[in-house]
Formats: sequence, C-alpha cells, structure tokens
Amino acid sequence: MPVADDRRDDPPSASPALLQPLRAALGKAPEPERYRLLAALLTDLAEQTAARPGGADPAQAEALAKKLARLGEEKALIDDTLAATKADLEHRAKQLDAEQQRAKDLERIVNDQRTRMKAAQDQIAELEDQVVAKNAQLHQVESEAETLRIKGQRAELAAGDTSRVDKLAEERRGLEVQVQQLRGELDQLRKDKDAVIEQLKGELTAARSATAGSGATVLASLWDRLAQAKPPLAPGGQTPGVPAAERLFDAFLEMTRFMQDFDQSLNPFLTSFTRHNQAVAKPWDVYARSPALHQVIREVVDIERGKPAGVLKMRLMALKRWAMAAIIGGDSALESIAHELEEHLRGPVGMATDPNRKIRDFMRDDGHQLFHQHIRELRSQKLGEAYAKGV
Repeated sequence: MPVADDRRDDPPSASPALLQPLRAALGKAPEPERYRLLAALLTDLAEQTAARPGGADPAQAEALAKKLARLGEEKALIDDTLAATKADLEHRAKQLDAEQQRAKDLERIVNDQRTRMKAAQDQIAELEDQVVAKNAQLHQVESEAETLRIKGQRAELAAGDTSRVDKLAEERRGLEVQVQQLRGELDQLRKDKDAVIEQLKGELTAARSATAGSGATVLASLWDRLAQAKPPLAPGGQTPGVPAAERLFDAFLEMTRFMQDFDQSLNPFLTSFTRHNQAVAKPWDVYARSPALHQVIREVVDIERGKPAGVLKMRLMALKRWAMAAIIGGDSALESIAHELEEHLRGPVGMATDPNRKIRDFMRDDGHQLFHQHIRELRSQKLGEAYAKGV
C-alpha cells in the first residue's frame, strides 16, 4: 500500500541531527516569537498530514492547529504581561530605595540641625557668663578707680609728696581708660549676643525650611542673605549654581588672606607705638596674644563645634579699633609738632634756663633726641585717647 511504503521510507522519529538546526533557530528568537513560530510549524505539519492519503481527519487537524495557535498567542500575551509586570516591579523597587535614602538624608539633616541648635544654646549660655564676668570686672575696676581718686584727693589736701600724687593721677587715668575699654567691650558683647541670638533664630528658620526642601532651595535662601547685607552684595530672589557658590568661596578665601596679612603687618607698628604708654600697652599685649584671624575663622566654620560669626565680628572690630587708633594717634602727634616744639624750646632743655641759649647748645645737649622721645610718648598718648574713645 502507498501509505505503508511512505512509512517505510520515513526516517527515524528520534533523530537529534534533524532537530538540532530547528532548535538552534528557535533559540535565537524571543520567547513570544518562539511560541508563535512553533504554533505555525505544528499547523503546517497538521495540514500536510491531513493532505496525505490515509492522514488524520482534516477537521480535527484544523481544530488542533487553531487551538495550538490560540494557545501560542495567549502564551505570548501572558509573557508580555509578565515582562511588563516585572519592569513595573523593578521600577517600584527603585522608587522605594530612593524614598528610603531620602528619608535617611532627611533624618541626618534633622540630627545635624539638632546638634547645631544645642551648640548654639551652649554658645548663648557662654556669652551670658561672659557678660556677667565683664560686669563684675567693670564693677571692680570702677571701685579701684574711685579708691585711687579718693587717695589722690587726700594726697593733694595733705600737700605732701607731689610725685606720689602724679603717680596716683597717672594710675587713675590708666584705670579710666580701662573702664572705658571694658564698657565698650561690654556693650559690644551685649550687641554681639543679641546678634548671635537673632542669627541663630534665622539659621533655625532656614534649617527648618531646608529640611522640607531640596539643596537648591537652601542655597537660594542663603544667597538671599547676601542681598540683605548692608550694602547688598547680590540681588535677591536668585537660585545660584555651583560656579556662583565656588566664586563666593573664592572671594571669602581672598578676604581671609588679606585680613590675615593686614593683621600681621600691623603688629610690629602697634607694638612700637604702645611701648611708651602703659595705659594701652597692656590692652595691646592682650590683643597681640589672642588667636590669629585665620584660627578664629577656622573655629567659626568648624562643622562639629563651630562658633557663631559674632566671635569673628568682635575680632575684626578690635583690629579696626587698633588700626584707626594708630592712624589717628600718628596724625594727631604730627599736627602737634609745631606747638610741642615751641613748648620744648621754651622748656627746661631750652630757653627756660638761659634766654640766650643757641640752637647749637640745644643740639649739643641732645635736645633733639629728647624732643624725638617726647613726640613718641605724645603719639602713644594720642593713640591711647583714640583707642579709649572706641573709634
């Protein structure tokens, strides 16, 4: 029979060599496409089987092929849905990780703000202790000045040793300078304390807003502080970028370097100027032994134990006070040379002992050297007066 002949000519059903190319071709295709190709292949085989003599029932083969095609399409749709679901799940997982990281960052920011707030409260308490100490010191100095004043009056009434009276008067003037200085420092300390409190309140408000917003919002709010400065350093309502922040830090570094060099350059001159007046020699020695400007700035910008900017402000105001006192004292001494020279020439080293005294006699007795020393002392005196006034 023909059918039997065809079956005798068919190759063995389990032949790996014949199925290997088909398996390789299907393996290269995506999984949904693979099932579609397999369904189409089975459909073709079913149609060929139905077309051969003695083959299967055509209707049954066609139904089987349609069912296979439908199952292949459903399998492909299910695979597509599964892939989409996996992608959505991965996206949700990434969002969850991002939210967890953001929550950790916000918690870290809140902890940092709490630490800064505690440090600020400690600083306020320290400033209050300094105010109390300054008040006690001021009261003690005023008491000593009053005691010396009474001693001076008693010494004048006794008409005894005038050198002791002069010494007491000199000590009294020195104490009055110290009283004025301490009063100025006390007032400045109170102002700085109020400024630090207001600054800390502003920083707390900015910190709270920064916790709820992003880093750009914090930088923009800090940038607005440049617009609120007097005079303004930048227009307000701007959101600066990284280059603008870098230029701001570069300008800060240049100003720090300039102020450090200026402070160090002023030191030897003021040491010489204050040497001849004990009323300002001690305050200048205290200032000269204080921490350098760059060290004060490092303490202010320290992340863990940073001090308020009022500490730097006090240091800069002290530098300005000494510099202006030196300028005014030198200028006042220069303007007084004509009057002082006339008084000196008419004094004990001049014509007071000999109306016919000549210039060569004055020079021979080192009158010019004594006048030079007198001008130095006068400059120190004028510097002390300018410093006591707090220019």
